Amino acid sequence: MEMIIRQLWYFGASFLWGLVLMFLYDFLEVFRRKVKHGRIWLLVEDWLFWAVASILVFQMIFALNNGIIRSFFIVSFVAGMALYRKVAKEHVINAILAVIAFVFRPYVWILEKIRKIRKKSLK
Repeated sequence: MEMIIRQLWYFGASFLWGLVLMFLYDFLEVFRRKVKHGRIWLLVEDWLFWAVASILVFQMIFALNNGIIRSFFIVSFVAGMALYRKVAKEHVINAILAVIAFVFRPYVWILEKIRKIRKKSLK
C-alpha cells in the first residue's frame, strides 16, 4: 500500500511541476513582450530556462522515485503543462502585465511630466 501512495505522490508532483514550470515560463514571456530582442537571445533564454527546469525536475524525480522515470510521470507532467496553457496562461500573463503597469504607473507619470517640462524649456 505504501508503494502505491508513493506513486500517487509522484504522479501528483509531476502534474504540479508541469503547472509550475509553465507558470514560471509566463514570466519569461512577459519579459519578452516588454523587452524586444533577437532570435539568438530567445534561444539563449529558452535554453537556460529549460536547462534549469530539467535540473529541478530531475531532483524531484530522484527525491520521489529514486530517479526512475515512469510513463505515467511523463503523461502527468505533460497534462499539467497542457492544462495550464489551456486554462490559465492568458489570465496569468494579463495579471502580471497589470501588476507591472500598476507598479510603474507613478514612474511613467513622473517621466511624462519631466518630458513636458523639457519640451517647454527647449522652445
